[in-house]
Amino acid sequence: MARSVRACALAAHLLAIVPAAAAAGDEGARAPTFGEELEVTGERPRTAAADPTAASTVVEAHRFEGEAKSVAELIATAPGVAVSQYGGLGQLTTVSLRGSSAAQVQVLLDGLPLNTAAGGGVDLARIPRAWIERIEVVRGAEGAVYGAGTLGGVVNIVTRRAAAGAWSAEATAGSFRTFAGSADGAVGGERWGLFGAAAVEDTSGRFEYLFDPTPAMPGDALEPRQRDHDASFTAGGLAKLWATVGEGRLDAVLQLSGGTRDLPGSPYALTPHDGQRDARAGLVAHLAEPLGEGLVLVLGLDGRDDRLTVWLDPFPTARQRDLAGEASAELRWTTGPSELALRAAGGGERLEVEGGRTHAWGTAALSAAEELALLGGRLRVAPALRFDVVGPFQGISAKLGASLRVAGPLSVRAGAGRSFRAPSFAELYLSQGLLSPNPGLVPETSWSADAGLALDGRLGLARATVFTQQYQDLIVYEPDSFRRFKPFNDGKAAANGLELEAASAPRGPAALALSGAYTLLATETLRGSAAVLGKELPHRARHRLYARLAGERGPVAAHAEAQWVSAQFQDLANSPALRVPPVLTLGAGASILLTRRPETRLALEVRNLLDDRTLQDGFGNPLPGRTVTLTVRVSGGKESP
Repeated sequence: MARSVRACALAAHLLAIVPAAAAAGDEGARAPTFGEELEVTGERPRTAAADPTAASTVVEAHRFEGEAKSVAELIATAPGVAVSQYGGLGQLTTVSLRGSSAAQVQVLLDGLPLNTAAGGGVDLARIPRAWIERIEVVRGAEGAVYGAGTLGGVVNIVTRRAAAGAWSAEATAGSFRTFAGSADGAVGGERWGLFGAAAVEDTSGRFEYLFDPTPAMPGDALEPRQRDHDASFTAGGLAKLWATVGEGRLDAVLQLSGGTRDLPGSPYALTPHDGQRDARAGLVAHLAEPLGEGLVLVLGLDGRDDRLTVWLDPFPTARQRDLAGEASAELRWTTGPSELALRAAGGGERLEVEGGRTHAWGTAALSAAEELALLGGRLRVAPALRFDVVGPFQGISAKLGASLRVAGPLSVRAGAGRSFRAPSFAELYLSQGLLSPNPGLVPETSWSADAGLALDGRLGLARATVFTQQYQDLIVYEPDSFRRFKPFNDGKAAANGLELEAASAPRGPAALALSGAYTLLATETLRGSAAVLGKELPHRARHRLYARLAGERGPVAAHAEAQWVSAQFQDLANSPALRVPPVLTLGAGASILLTRRPETRLALEVRNLLDDRTLQDGFGNPLPGRTVTLTVRVSGGKESP
């Protein structure tokens, strides 16, 4: 039995690491004014604020300025989100929305899709946190707006703008020999702007934890151990340009990132010789040209080059390269507060695997989306329809959303949608360690519906959303011959729940502000053997709660926060021996403004305040104990608009 558990753990490790590492409306809505800075966010409306009918949360990075929070930690402050850490401290980190898998969530960086045809989710740990201006989390089947693969939702990471004259530099040092540094600056004039940034992060990842050698026997003694072979290094660069071209506008972003990482394995199946090296280059550009009153043509081009080398003992070193590109044309017609967008796109993706066949396919998409403003702008209706071709697969995604400002600060919204995800190259064609391919797979599909209400006034913001989601033809790995695992479209699951979020306006002389998010997620396996039918999906905690209290007076700012995740299972059968206990983490921090010109701030942050060394992620990997970081940030020039 122990051997089979270890085999399953190794298979889960391969499934998670190899593919993933490849890895409220307003009447004044208007067309873009050329000459003002625009976001490079791809097809409309990739900015969450542009779609008042979506169930979305915008996480502003400036709220956490001076705190050494990763991209994943920022995302985890939103409801409906489950972040999976495979050990923390620079290790693989992915995101799930409303019970989806990581592969069913689209992750965009300034509108550039980061998901690859190699499969798996996007590794958030490889996105430098110093670049971030805000993160938009859109929940639900949003394929009609964002394209194939968007079953659970979208995470759109928006980098900082080019504010001419602005600059900053930051240095962080902390526990477990963790260091980070970044620098950025912007230049420009009335008709152009250029922003450049560079960042580096490094950690030894070595920490002590308490190990349970017999998880099937609760209450037995824990053994102190040290997490070794857990180092990680990440570096990245960003260049962001905008310029007026005649009467039009050009926006472009170039992104480079990569690094190395040890892969320590499960504490029950250590892998002291495993590791990976990866790199990504991405480019996205859009030219917006006015054609007449209210009519704009947007031409787009994006490309991505992902490279990955993985060594998993005793298997041979695996090297792969994923290349993708797309060209698009979008016509936007704005009349008053309403807008119609028609878009056509075509591209392709290719996966090269050393020692194996090269796989490639073409992609194409046609879409139409409209946002209608009725009742003087109080009611907005947003239908969208999209047809996607992904290699040999094709499908239709659809969405209908509506929002209504009822009275005063009260508004209501509702939406429903359908999306699909084509099988990945890895699932279709690649043999990876214990994993076999299956060229007979068909696309996964998702249907979702939600409704909510919001109060947004001078006291703050509060939102409540109920949702239901069903996933069909899910691709699941099942035991195959010779102790291998093979994917089949045998999965069907449901996810229902409640999402709450609230944020108060700063009050009193200390500008105290309270914010929080809660998610109730009830998942159920709808297809399978009697042993799994009706059981909860693995790695989906039923309850998640995040709470934060922050204040500022004079040059001093401070915050305290708590995050609680209920128990979750690691297998479909919900075996007690594979149950991960609840996790409660507390954190606190403070900062002081040392000088105003240039602005110099010193910040101290403590995570896992109680130094709980029994903490585990959803896959049973140990998490670090108390972590202390010290950050110095210096900035000057113009404030970002």
